[in-house]
Amino acid sequence: MEEQENRSEESQSGENGDAANEHKLTGPFAIQFAPNAIIWQEARKLISDKNIRVEDLATCCAQDPVLVIELLKSANAMFFSVGRSPITSAKVAIVRLGSDTVLSIFEKINERVQVDDEDVLHWIEHHRSRCQRTSIIARVFAEAIARTLADDAQAAGLLLNIGEMLATQHLGRQYVELAEELKRSGVNYRLSNDFKFDVEKMGATYLRRNGIPEALLFAIDRDAMNRSQERAVLRPLVQAASELVEAFDNNRWEKLAPGKNLPSKSAIRLLQLDEGQYLKIYERASEYLFSARLLEEKNKQKAISNNFDDNSSPIAVGLSSVQEALQDEIFDLLGGGSEEKSEQKENAPTSNAVRPSTQITEIQAELIDPSDQFKLSPKNKAEKTAPRANKPAQQIVAPALATRGKGTKIVSDLANLIEDASSSEEVITNILAKLVDQGPFEKTALIVVSKDRKNAIVVASRGPGMGNGLKLELKDPLSPLAKCFSKVQSFGNKSNEASPFGSKAFALSPIDADHETPVALYADCGNDASITFEARRIFRTVVDILNRRLPSLPGGIPVELK
Repeated sequence: MEEQENRSEESQSGENGDAANEHKLTGPFAIQFAPNAIIWQEARKLISDKNIRVEDLATCCAQDPVLVIELLKSANAMFFSVGRSPITSAKVAIVRLGSDTVLSIFEKINERVQVDDEDVLHWIEHHRSRCQRTSIIARVFAEAIARTLADDAQAAGLLLNIGEMLATQHLGRQYVELAEELKRSGVNYRLSNDFKFDVEKMGATYLRRNGIPEALLFAIDRDAMNRSQERAVLRPLVQAASELVEAFDNNRWEKLAPGKNLPSKSAIRLLQLDEGQYLKIYERASEYLFSARLLEEKNKQKAISNNFDDNSSPIAVGLSSVQEALQDEIFDLLGGGSEEKSEQKENAPTSNAVRPSTQITEIQAELIDPSDQFKLSPKNKAEKTAPRANKPAQQIVAPALATRGKGTKIVSDLANLIEDASSSEEVITNILAKLVDQGPFEKTALIVVSKDRKNAIVVASRGPGMGNGLKLELKDPLSPLAKCFSKVQSFGNKSNEASPFGSKAFALSPIDADHETPVALYADCGNDASITFEARRIFRTVVDILNRRLPSLPGGIPVELK
């Protein structure tokens, strides 16, 4: 009883001290962010349940940097004076504060005024989402190389980009204009030069003035000193997580794939991961980031399709479904994932939106041009009855995918189909059909590139909107099709110029066909749909098996031009 009274007195004195400090703050440092309405309501519901586990409440709170800042601020203000070590995670803060104090903190946070400008609010939520994703990826890294620091890594990752939230709310419309015009790096450069607002330094100062302990801040502030050798890995770990999220958002995810040469200044290099560790981290990060993006797109579609009243808030649209998805997503990913839910996400129906205009033109002249740039004329097509490889091909065994179910069966069936084929024309034709009929793709095509790499032609295709004989003008000499290299674009906000058909997401890879000019296999899940992580692996696995098998088969490529 006496201890409870002391705790209450410390809490009251800590809150009074915090109020005094907040009163002295001016400018951007006086900003008090409003919480995310969905996460706050879910956390408020959990704290009222006396049977809920602390881990569940901490997991929910760890999705919003605003809640974590207030929990760490209050917990450290109460307990730091009695000589305890600093509190650096939401879970420990909740345990130290107790349910009554946490409930009081939540109620005070809910009194904060939400931003009125919808555009400013959009960018605040955008940065909040980035904080959330960085924190989860940081935890994935920590569970692989420093399990004891997993909670701290998640907290540090969550606070890493708080400076951008600060800039958005402080500058308002000025920030929106920059963000709509420039990329993230360009925005931060302009903020530093035009407004003297360094997002990293301002964010670190804001956190320091809000009572975040140095044990976490050193992982965020590049100029801060680390006083503990055991925690030194936190800084490169959090920076590596930010690097992965940055690459994903900028559609450069494939450049950080296992086996690729990492940039010389990459924070991932500092972690000195072996191939097995990085492969596991990359796969878990991919599953989370792609599922999070698909969930975000799904919620956007629901928000657009719902006809809500004038008095209803956009934040409240689909509140219950988003709450359930939020908890399920985090618990499943940190626990290894649910096969059933993963399959449901990957088998989500694709959009039937109108196909955007692209640079495809139908051939008006004869399909075989006089210069025979594609080497498709009958005089060049000698009958190929013998395989290129003299030695017998080894039996092909389909590699198992990380997720079981439909994807594994498709790969197994395709591997058997490739193994049993008697000619290259037969196997390519069957693969084009199989990827559409039983696979995850909506369209497939076999594309032949001209000798000068300025044009390409579809010689065989399957799926809606495709047509044999479509001629593609390759205006960009560095495009994946012109350079004949593999490219998998899993998601895009607009029509991708690198796609031969203008799709937002697509998969393209050269195949080792016996033809005089380059040949590529193309697939997508629709012009507006994303390519799931399993669909990417199916495509890559099939191309790998196909390229190993083709040299041992007689024949060329199927040409279905009329």
